[in-house]
Amino acid sequence: MIFIKTKPKYYAMITKSVFTVRIVAILSFLLIASSVFSQKESHIYIGTNGKLTSLSNAIYMQTVNVKSAKVSVVESYILKDSKWDKIGSDRYKKLNDSTFQVKGMGENSKRVNLRTFKKLPDGSFRFKDVAKEQVIMAGYAKSVKPLLLHGQVTEYYWGGKKKSVSQYNNNELVSNENWNEDGTKYIDNIFYSVDAFPFFNPGNTVLNEHIKKGFKDAGVDFSQISGSMKIGFVVMENGSIGGIKIIKGLGPVINSIAVESFSTLLGSWTPAKLNNQNVRYYQVFPINFKSNDNRIDFAEMRGGTIHFQTY
Repeated sequence: MIFIKTKPKYYAMITKSVFTVRIVAILSFLLIASSVFSQKESHIYIGTNGKLTSLSNAIYMQTVNVKSAKVSVVESYILKDSKWDKIGSDRYKKLNDSTFQVKGMGENSKRVNLRTFKKLPDGSFRFKDVAKEQVIMAGYAKSVKPLLLHGQVTEYYWGGKKKSVSQYNNNELVSNENWNEDGTKYIDNIFYSVDAFPFFNPGNTVLNEHIKKGFKDAGVDFSQISGSMKIGFVVMENGSIGGIKIIKGLGPVINSIAVESFSTLLGSWTPAKLNNQNVRYYQVFPINFKSNDNRIDFAEMRGGTIHFQTY
């Protein structure tokens, strides 16, 4: 009788103990797994023109943080005043073995696109980025998380027209063909990151005064304009400029005045340099109109950083 009564108790105790051990083991595994994933962080250092380099030569840095088996976050930084400033963040969610959902989480990069990819025999990837059912970029890369380009890459405007066809070597831009949004040809072989930036030889003051005079001569009342615009142009390897166009405008009249002012600008530029060679550089020139105090703020490039100057 005693044996019969105590056996179930003993069995129940063993079962409960085993159950508790299993729960503790599972929780421990989850905690360890979570800790392992949260600690998986790698760094990619990028120099001028996309060159992969060491920390000591880097001007950009990307950190890859693995949050789980399906989610990673890639954060981008720029070196500014000897400190790393965060400029953007992308969340990668693995949907399947050949697709990431990439969600931009930075203030200036709020977007969601799908990145499909296929690994090639040499270890590189063929990829395609699609946003709102439209292809925005397609080509070849050494890595798709983050995207490190290698080979031919094609970019598209909204609407499907071709924007550029570029050649990359281990993430460094080698050459490109470019088109305007209306399909007309633009200047080829332009660079966006260089060792030495171009500068206007007569000086920024002369440049800014010339642009302001163009607005004044056209009868523009600065007290009636508020907002910002961006003008893009290419400083050619011989010191001339070309390809003047509006990136962000303030209406047809203001836009045309700005383009005309740059077109009539007198004076040569010292061209940009990359690997000790003169190269074509795509310059972006912002202008801020302040109607409340009747002024214009022009941008200056000093050491690769934009500084605004009031006129």
